[in-house]
Amino acid sequence: MPEIQAHPAAIPLHAGPGESGTETNSPQLLADPVGYFTSGYRELGPVFRTRYRGTDWVTIAGIEANDFFWQNTSDWSYERAGPGFRDQFGPTYVTQLDGAPHLRSRRLLKAGFSAEAVGRYVPAIAREAARFLGKRDGWSDDANEWIPALLLSLNRATLLQTELSIGEMRDAIRLEGELIYGVGVSASPAEYFARPGYAALKARVFACVDRELGARAAGRRAPDNLQALVDQDPGSLEPLSPVELRNDAYMLLVAGIHNTAKLTTRILERLSRDPEWAGELRAELAGYAPDSFSRGMAPFPKLRATILEGERLHPGATFLKRRPIRDLEFAGRTIPADSRVLQAHTLPHFLPEYYPEPMAYNPRRWLEGAPAQRKALTDFGGGSHICLGMNVTRIQIPVILAELLRHYDWRLGYVPAPGLTVDPGLGLRELHEPIVLVGRETSVPGS
Repeated sequence: MPEIQAHPAAIPLHAGPGESGTETNSPQLLADPVGYFTSGYRELGPVFRTRYRGTDWVTIAGIEANDFFWQNTSDWSYERAGPGFRDQFGPTYVTQLDGAPHLRSRRLLKAGFSAEAVGRYVPAIAREAARFLGKRDGWSDDANEWIPALLLSLNRATLLQTELSIGEMRDAIRLEGELIYGVGVSASPAEYFARPGYAALKARVFACVDRELGARAAGRRAPDNLQALVDQDPGSLEPLSPVELRNDAYMLLVAGIHNTAKLTTRILERLSRDPEWAGELRAELAGYAPDSFSRGMAPFPKLRATILEGERLHPGATFLKRRPIRDLEFAGRTIPADSRVLQAHTLPHFLPEYYPEPMAYNPRRWLEGAPAQRKALTDFGGGSHICLGMNVTRIQIPVILAELLRHYDWRLGYVPAPGLTVDPGLGLRELHEPIVLVGRETSVPGS
């Protein structure tokens, strides 16, 4: 049995090529996180130190590390790991909760975010996607604009049925981007959120949420998931408070649209470089109808494979920040209580023992033989804290891709970035990625 190391300094430091280990950030981590985590995992095992943000972090990596974390989430504090959400939404925000309060919140949120709660809208999602793509409502060709706008339009037509002006939509899209960047990426969230104009932006967006909540309180009803949250019988649980319901309404309307938009964009990039595969997808979708995905994706294995391969190669994050609440022993090392931990949760996506030629985009791998180990696809996390919006993403993206493949061609007005990087958190980057849609000249069979 390996000797347990009692101090974090005893955990070996992984430095990239030419690095001294004293840098503010490991240059290789920022430029090539997949290469950094892979080499650290191969050379040092599933636990090693990483230089990031001017200090040492304990990195845990690989499927065994994911099991260690997700099977023992009670040993870790989500509140301490990412206080930015708590600062922005208050102490009852679901991602900041631990233990029994978290379980209560997740149980009450099933009415809004379960597969059944979202899946009932599949035909409505398809109709709204077709309407938006046909009109575009004045949005530009920048995928960082029109795809989030499309997703927001889907949400306000289904999950939280409300009216928003174009200006209000722009504010909501901007705020969600600011929130995600400030909490998850910014080197100094407090300074980031103290910038002039942010408070006013947040106030405008939540005024829209409050307007709808006020209308519901005054008697307006809608057949949506906000109404399901309001009407549900909490049983023995404490019902959702007004503050919780306000945050939950925001989540139904806006939360997660940028991550879903990025995944959609990356898949469109891949398909633009593989017209043969795009043609196979169009043939598979010949019998598609707005309610097709209500019955699941079994009749569309190639489209499902396309999305899974997109999730694998383009995860929303290459690592997540963690904080243990007590000393933990893992792989012969001691991870001290309250130490800064990076969970390289998506490293298995890029290991050849699970995915041969892992850096190649090959959706056919999901059709050939036994599927890759289930634990080796972890973009949405795992355990009791698995991403609340996973069902929304996995229901909306197939519908969007089906509508685009059947009725449009597209061309990129930019050169896609070749790989994943880590933003050092010095400032939100404004990306410009035009994806121009062109109606298909010949009708798709069955359309």
